[in-house]
Amino acid sequence: MKTANCPSCGATITFQSVVSILTVCDYCKSTLIRHDLELENIGKMAELLPDPSPIQLGTEGVYRKTRFTVVGRIQLRYGQGIWNEWYLLFENQRSGWLGETLGNYAVTALIQPSEPLPPFAELRAGQNLALKGRAFQVTHIETARCIAGEGELPIRVGPGYDAPVVDLQAAGQVFATLDYSEDPPLVFLGEQVRFDDLKLSRLREVMPVGWEPDAGIQAQSFQCPGCGSSLSIRAKGHTETLACGTCGSIIDITDDNFRILSRFNARIKHQPAIPLGSRGPLAEVEYEVIGYLRRTMRVEGIEYDWSEHLLFHREQGFRWLVEYNGHWSLVQTTIEPPLATGYGAAGRAHYQDRQYRHFQTCQAEVSYVLGEFYWRVRVGEPCEIRDYIAPPWQLSLELTPKEAVWSQAEYIEPETIQTAFQLDEPLPTRIGIGANQPSPYETQRPKFRRLFWLFLGLLALGQLATLILSVDRKVHQQTFVFNADTKDKTLDSEPFALSGRPSNLVIKTQSNLNNNWIYLDLALIERDSGVSHAIGRELSYYAGVDDGERWSEGNASDEAVLPAIPAGLYSLSIEAELPPGAPTVTCTFTILRDVPSWANFFLALLGLLIVPIIFRWRAWAFERARWAESDYSTAGKDSDDDD
Repeated sequence: MKTANCPSCGATITFQSVVSILTVCDYCKSTLIRHDLELENIGKMAELLPDPSPIQLGTEGVYRKTRFTVVGRIQLRYGQGIWNEWYLLFENQRSGWLGETLGNYAVTALIQPSEPLPPFAELRAGQNLALKGRAFQVTHIETARCIAGEGELPIRVGPGYDAPVVDLQAAGQVFATLDYSEDPPLVFLGEQVRFDDLKLSRLREVMPVGWEPDAGIQAQSFQCPGCGSSLSIRAKGHTETLACGTCGSIIDITDDNFRILSRFNARIKHQPAIPLGSRGPLAEVEYEVIGYLRRTMRVEGIEYDWSEHLLFHREQGFRWLVEYNGHWSLVQTTIEPPLATGYGAAGRAHYQDRQYRHFQTCQAEVSYVLGEFYWRVRVGEPCEIRDYIAPPWQLSLELTPKEAVWSQAEYIEPETIQTAFQLDEPLPTRIGIGANQPSPYETQRPKFRRLFWLFLGLLALGQLATLILSVDRKVHQQTFVFNADTKDKTLDSEPFALSGRPSNLVIKTQSNLNNNWIYLDLALIERDSGVSHAIGRELSYYAGVDDGERWSEGNASDEAVLPAIPAGLYSLSIEAELPPGAPTVTCTFTILRDVPSWANFFLALLGLLIVPIIFRWRAWAFERARWAESDYSTAGKDSDDDD
């Protein structure tokens, strides 16, 4: 730690980092350059713009188990608002940077790249780039302008300093920034972090206009400079623009004079389904609706549009509620770029152990705006959107020449939104199937599968029990001869006894038929009661040689089943019919008691299979309706799981 006196006001200046070359005097705001222990005053530092950041000089925190202190800051403005780069000094005297923008944080450090970097002008959002042996994706390209600095810094900065920068993301929340303000470019590598994980202390109390600890953030009201309508700012310090729904003016709310940036004329005045200023809990966070926009895409000459409600929470930042055809999703940006592979129908995206399938790609533009936004929104603002789905989740890539933003959406039932925001008016009626609407059949599938296997197991156990408990005993066998002499005669078998519980009786017939047929009238008669069980059977068998090939049809044997025959003394009565002039036919009848049967098992199995067939058909129809709205309207998606 080195100290010196400010050459302008004499205040004591302390350098905590040995690599710091610049500091801003806390008292007179002079910008001082260090030459060993000599300080050179190069002029006054511009005033920092007010912002809602809770971080300040002297804030302390922990990163990877090492404590750090915030000793400096560079404040920059870019297309979406204010961007802070906080200069960190770690307890081991190493230094780093904490980037802060739109509630997102990244800790980085200066590195020497091992690969040559492409020129700034050749980079495009969404482009892949190798850095330190890792695959990165270009997510943001911007020329930021330095507003001011404070504290001590390792580089010389001043107001008006332009910084062409490129942000990169890789799997595992890895983050990098390429700073093309120098040649060769500076490379900062690190990772995105959550605010809470840094365990920050000595934070600044941020009290936006209208903030009351017990009442939350109250809207700041002002009159539209375009038409005089009363407007409200609900997230002051976090947003850049506000759109007036009366005159179509888009106003710069960071300007004290509320400068009009642009105007638009809307053919239709739209009203948000959730009014601006509404508050409601979603995912256990109380959000406020601060903005509303509509996007439009054109497919085969037909326009399709959807609405997006911008939600805000002071600590959790921004979220979106997106509605299309009455289907709603809660959307937030991803902390790392998903891995996208393939194109068209083969396109896939992998994120957080979940596989997504490409649904559609479209060119969309903003067609209507109302309320506050964290960037300088304008009607007509175009982008390419690529959607991937894994219901109830959806990944979307919004691609412009300067920005590639991935977001993840989760489907929300309209009733949840209606209840959360306590809406009096009904929400738009759902039409068709939403892209990421969860299939009711998918939620039922595990329960249905368990029931199916349960019933199949019970059926198999029942059949096994039948096989084990069946006696399968031969109770009688007798041979009869049928010819012209037995025509119109009834032949009776010898009596045989059946015992035990009522069970089936199988009558097997084996004959010597050859190119002939016989019809048998069989009657099982209980001798004591005279109760009869009649059954008719026809046997036929033909065979021969045709063009040297042997052939046959029919069967010389037969099997008949009589169910649930009670115990008793029985005989088999037989009448036979033969064709005129037919040769003698010999038939042997074998009677079996309590024979296990597979017929009922397979009939029950067939009945059991009908239910999953219907289930799968309805699930297929649901998916077909979903994919009818995609780029692959004929490509219904079948489930990969068996029931």
